Amino acid sequence: MIITCVLTGWAAEKVKTSQPGVMLTVEKKARTRTQYYVVNTPVGVEEPYFEAEIDSAGTVYTVEYEPRHKDEVLPDGCLAGQAVKVRVDHRNLFVRCLDSDTEMRWEIQKKKRSAPDSEAPKKH
Repeated sequence: MIITCVLTGWAAEKVKTSQPGVMLTVEKKARTRTQYYVVNTPVGVEEPYFEAEIDSAGTVYTVEYEPRHKDEVLPDGCLAGQAVKVRVDHRNLFVRCLDSDTEMRWEIQKKKRSAPDSEAPKKH
């Protein structure tokens, strides 16, 4: 009985909660993937993805999001300068834009410490 109480208490501490963040930049990009070859010449297909920088808890994450189809767009609240809710899980960053109820899974590419306020670029 005591062991189960201790284990459930330990498991409750492992639950990760969302923390506030700010989406610094958002950019739609495309990469070319080779689909097949015709007489040793590669035939490529453009695959769109979104790249963003998100500042949360003193860390700036450079992340990528691959849409399910080429015409998918980000929710209205996912714009540069907008506040978001962020949950970090190993290699992924789960982002919830404030105007949306759904969480999007972004893959973390890079992490760096955010600049102190005195060194941060000034917004006009």
